[in-house]
Amino acid sequence: MLSKSIIQHINKLGQKKVRSEECEFIIEGVKGVGEALESDLEVLLLVVEGNRRDEKDLADLIKLAENRDVPVEFCGRKEVDDIKTTDTFPGVLAIVEQSEIELGDLEGNIICLDGVKDPGNLGTIIRTADWFGIKNIILAEDCVDPYNPKVVRSTMGSIFRVNIFESEKIVRDLEHLKKAGYKLNGLVMNGTSLDKLKPGKNEVYILGSESHGIRPEVEKLLDKKYTIPGSGNAESLNVAVATGILLSKII
Repeated sequence: MLSKSIIQHINKLGQKKVRSEECEFIIEGVKGVGEALESDLEVLLLVVEGNRRDEKDLADLIKLAENRDVPVEFCGRKEVDDIKTTDTFPGVLAIVEQSEIELGDLEGNIICLDGVKDPGNLGTIIRTADWFGIKNIILAEDCVDPYNPKVVRSTMGSIFRVNIFESEKIVRDLEHLKKAGYKLNGLVMNGTSLDKLKPGKNEVYILGSESHGIRPEVEKLLDKKYTIPGSGNAESLNVAVATGILLSKII
């Protein structure tokens, strides 16, 4: 049985403000929780559906948690409805500390997202970056919270392998990177064909939202502008798809 205080805390972590204040987030599912337990982040609590504790995948997670001295709580069927963030509870969730990434922690190539508000898109971008070996993502101040439950689910555990820096002033931070020797590249509607891109080592690749693109103040800072060539009539590419195409060119 879960205490009322634990149930309330889990529910409160559904709010961005609380996640930011507590520096914690929720992850659900065997794969995601397993990735959390194997990461360097502190897992604060593991919650397992009690009548499923003997299932091999869940039993393995319980053992892994106990080996890391992570507290384990069991919940009943009735409590599942109080804590789940999806229609079907996958049997396990964890409360995990957020990573504390500073701008100076980022080394190598960086993906920067400007105004990406859709949780599914951001989660897919994080997962795609992980696939291509890109370890650094900067989020402008108007991007969706990377610890939003929908974002976390969409990353399929990649959130634990990518450094995510949440900028409070994206123009200032990009100016700082430029002074530090980084080249700023942006995907825009009328740039040089992406086929002509020559990857470097200290590069920032900036993508904007599908509806507004890169904000003008950021576009002014760009060293180079690129466009993904197409031959159809669609007005724009989904930003997650565009990121995948871009990353396939720079690895």
